[in-house]
Amino acid sequence: MSNPNPITRARRIETRRKQLGYPTRCFYCSETEVFCFELDHPVTEDLDGSFQRPVCRNCHRKLEAARDVKGLTKNGQRNVTESELEKLKRYLLLMGEDEESQADLLRQAPNTPIEFIISASKARADSLRRKAHALSLTLDLSSTRIPTKNPCAAKQSDMRADGRQAYPKTHPEQK
Repeated sequence: MSNPNPITRARRIETRRKQLGYPTRCFYCSETEVFCFELDHPVTEDLDGSFQRPVCRNCHRKLEAARDVKGLTKNGQRNVTESELEKLKRYLLLMGEDEESQADLLRQAPNTPIEFIISASKARADSLRRKAHALSLTLDLSSTRIPTKNPCAAKQSDMRADGRQAYPKTHPEQK
């Protein structure tokens, strides 16, 4: 039986393609059916919601399972709080996983269209820039000691930036 509403179906397909960014195939395999695609967030949506790519459901499940096994996602966990440093560490580990998955793709399918590789590399670079701009790089100099390897400069390293002594001096004979 032919489709009784071809216009509705065409609109539904176009809406789906628009949601996914007009993919022509899965990033990791040769799947081309638009209704098989999902948006993958390589560094999770909470760490960078803008970094995404369309992949087929099969590849998406495999990627998510690998990330879950390595403890890089918070799937199924509720009310998990992370420090900014823990989030940054997880972000960088996920970014490494994504880079490695692209290397595996090139090894297994060396004929992957170069446009896919270029767009993935640019998306990773954009994500890294967003993360770098979002970082808070304030430094409290009053509690920071200036490390030194020069033994002659030991008096400088014993002083805080505000001129106070960083820690009490103890000599072995004073114990």
